Amino acid sequence: MLRRLTLAALIVTALLVVVGNVVRISGDGPCCLDWPLCFDAVLPLDDARALAEVAYRALAALTAAALLAIATVCLRRRRHLDHALLALSLASLVLVGIQIVLGALVVLQPWPTRQPLISALHLIAELVTLGCIAGMYVEVRYPKAAPDPAEATPPLQRFRRSIHVLVGATFVTLTTGALVSGSGAAMACGQTFPICNGGWLPNGGALVLLQWLHRASVFGLALLVLSLVSRLLRREARAGLDAHFRIVSWVFIAAFLAVGVLGWLMVALTRPAILATLHNAVAAVLWVSAVALAMLIERLPVTIVETAKKPLPAWRQTINDYVALTKPRVISLLLFTTLAAMFITPAGAPPWYLVAWTLIGGYLMAGGANAVNMAYDSDIDQVMGRTSKRPVPSGRVPPRRAFKFGVVLAGLSFVIFILFVNWLAALLAVIGFFYYTVIYTRWLKRSTWQNIVIGGGAGAIPPMIGWAAASGRLSLAAFVLFAIVFYWTPPHFWALALLKRKDYAAAGVPMLPVVAGEGETARQILVYAFGMVALTLMLAPVRAMGGVYLLGAIALGAWFLWLAWRVNHDHTPRAALRLYAYSLLYLFALFAMMMIDRVAF
Repeated sequence: MLRRLTLAALIVTALLVVVGNVVRISGDGPCCLDWPLCFDAVLPLDDARALAEVAYRALAALTAAALLAIATVCLRRRRHLDHALLALSLASLVLVGIQIVLGALVVLQPWPTRQPLISALHLIAELVTLGCIAGMYVEVRYPKAAPDPAEATPPLQRFRRSIHVLVGATFVTLTTGALVSGSGAAMACGQTFPICNGGWLPNGGALVLLQWLHRASVFGLALLVLSLVSRLLRREARAGLDAHFRIVSWVFIAAFLAVGVLGWLMVALTRPAILATLHNAVAAVLWVSAVALAMLIERLPVTIVETAKKPLPAWRQTINDYVALTKPRVISLLLFTTLAAMFITPAGAPPWYLVAWTLIGGYLMAGGANAVNMAYDSDIDQVMGRTSKRPVPSGRVPPRRAFKFGVVLAGLSFVIFILFVNWLAALLAVIGFFYYTVIYTRWLKRSTWQNIVIGGGAGAIPPMIGWAAASGRLSLAAFVLFAIVFYWTPPHFWALALLKRKDYAAAGVPMLPVVAGEGETARQILVYAFGMVALTLMLAPVRAMGGVYLLGAIALGAWFLWLAWRVNHDHTPRAALRLYAYSLLYLFALFAMMMIDRVAF
C-alpha cells in the first residue's frame, strides 16, 4: 500500500512542479486575484487563462491529500517502519503546507516588493518536497539492509561520499536556478553563454551576479557528473554496481545533459516559454534521480575494487607537497567567508578584479600561515595519525624549507593587498598571519586547553578582510561576522578533538577532551553553540541582513543546536562526527544565505 501511495504522490508532485512552472512562466497565475477560489468560483469556465492556475491548485490539493494518507499510514505502522520513512512523511506534509501558504502569498501579494522572493522560496519548497517523496519511494521500494562491516571499504566509503556531494551540488544548482527564475534574472547575462555579458566574471548588478552564480554551480556540477561517467564506464563498474543503480545514474546524466542543452537554447532564443517549461520539467527529473542515487547507494550491493596507485614523478610529487603545505581544503572555507563578506557590505557588489585580487592575496597569506604552522608542528604531526602523512612529518619537505616557503607566500600576499586592494585589508591579513603562526601555533596550542578558544580569532579574520577590501573600512557588522566565526571555531574543532582524543594525548597537545574529558567538552560545545547562534541572529537587528537570512540562520542554527545537544547527551563518536561534518556545511550555508539575502533581494 505504501509503495503505491508514495509512487502516486511522486507522480502528482512532479506534475505539480511542471504545471507550477507553466503558470509562472506564462503569467496565468495573477489572473486569479483571490484564493483559494478563482473569481469566486471553483472552476471559472468563462476564463480559459485561469484554468492552468486552477489545475495547479487542484494538484496541490491532491499532493496534500496523498501526503496526509502516507503520514497516517506511517504513524499507524511506526513500530514496524524505519524511522527515516516516518520522518520523511511528516516532513513532506509540513513542506506541502508551507508551499500552500507561500502560493497564497504570491496570489494575494501582501508584500508586492517581496513577490519574487516568495515565488523563489515556493519553488525551492516544491523541490525539497519532491526530494522527500522520492526518498520515501526508494525507502519503501528498496528497504535498507543491515550494514555489513566487511563491505565498508575505504573505496566504497569514498564513492558514497562522492554521490552525496553530487546530490548536494545538484540541490545548490537547482536552488540557484529557482532564485534566478523567481527574481527575473533569467536573461540577466544577455544572449551570451557560457560567458556573461562578454566576460567570465559577473560584470553587472545583483541579477547578473545571481545568474552567474547559477552558471558557476552548473559547471561545478558538470565536473562531478564527469567523475560519475568515468566511474560507470570502467569495466569493474558493470560487475560492482547494481543494475538499478547504473540505470538511475544514466538517467541522472541524461537529465543533466538535457538541462544544460535546454539552458543554452533558452539563452540563445531569448527564453521561449516552451523551452523554459521543458527546462524546469527536466530539472525535476534530475533532482528525483539525484535523490534516488543517494538512497540507492546505501541500499543496493556495491563493490568498489581498490587499485594500486602508480608512483608519481618526482617533480609532480614536489608540486603536490608544496600545494599540500597550504592546506587548500581548509583555505576554501576561509576564502568563501571572505567572498561573502565582500558582497554584503553597504558598498554593493564589488568589481570582479577586486574580488580576484582579494581571494588570491587571501589564499597566499592563509597558505603561508599553514606552511609555517606545519614547519613548527612537524614533531607532533609525526605522532598523530591524522597528520603523519603530511609533507613535513613524512620527510618529503624539510621544516626549514616549509618555513621559508610560508614566509615568501605571506610576503607576496602583502604586496598584492597593498598594490591591488587597500592598506586596511593588508594590515588585517598580516594580523591574521601573526595570530595563527605565533599566538596560536607557538604559544597557545601546546600550553593551554584554551588554544582553540583564543586561537579561533585567526580563522575569524577573513570575513573582516573581505569587508575591508570591498568597503575600505570596518563597521559593526564586520565585527559581528568576526564574532560568529570566533564562536563557531570551538564547537567545530572540539567535535574533531573528541574523535582524535588519543592522537592529541599521544602528542601532548592539551586539547579540552584530553584535559577535561568528553563530558565537559560536550557541555562546552553546547554552550558555545548557543552563543554562536545568538550572534548569527544579531545581523538582523543591526540591519546588515534581512528576513531571508534570518529565516535561514534560524533553521541552520536550530539543527546545529540539535546536533550539539546530541553530542552532549550521547558522547558517542558518531554524534561527534555528525556535528563536525555539519559544522563545515553550516558555516558555508550561513554565509551563502548572507549573499542571497543581500545580492538577490
